Amino acid sequence: MLGYGPCLERACRLDSVWPVRLALFAAALGIWACAPRAVVCDLSVSRTIAFSAPDARDVVTASATGPGCDKAVGVYVIRDSDANAVWAWAIPLKQGFGEISDAKGAGLEEFLERWAQPRLARTGAAPDWSRLSPGQTTLDRLTYQDIRARNLPMLCHFSGTAKELCIFWEPAAGAAGLLLERNYEETHR
Repeated sequence: MLGYGPCLERACRLDSVWPVRLALFAAALGIWACAPRAVVCDLSVSRTIAFSAPDARDVVTASATGPGCDKAVGVYVIRDSDANAVWAWAIPLKQGFGEISDAKGAGLEEFLERWAQPRLARTGAAPDWSRLSPGQTTLDRLTYQDIRARNLPMLCHFSGTAKELCIFWEPAAGAAGLLLERNYEETHR
């Protein structure tokens, strides 16, 4: 022999270890594959509306995303006909709307269907400045009154339990802005 004896002996020992390592790896992979997975929630509902103009084909999408539908974040997006986002709003669904779904999403699609149906109106229908509660709008008095007087397109969507958020379309800017947030009952008396 030319001195290969110890190398061959070591190689033989390594060869006998590889099947054991491979078996351990296969067992670990099997355990990992059978381990319970977190439920993933990814649901959305879209509707075509006319918000930015009377003949517009804007799209409202209400979606829920999270590790489980009971832990999902709700996202409300309005896109114009060119697919540009003109409004986006998000909230942890459980925090804003309470228990609306279990981890697998029972009841969530029905909620998203309702949420994706905004109420369309004109800013002239918004309450007069004197009837607003403190914190109901982030606009100053002159801006609010101007937007209301111009009777711009207005869209209101749910923003929490018994709450709605109303936005207005500003054609000069080509974007939407927050007008006010109010109790839902105030608009349906």
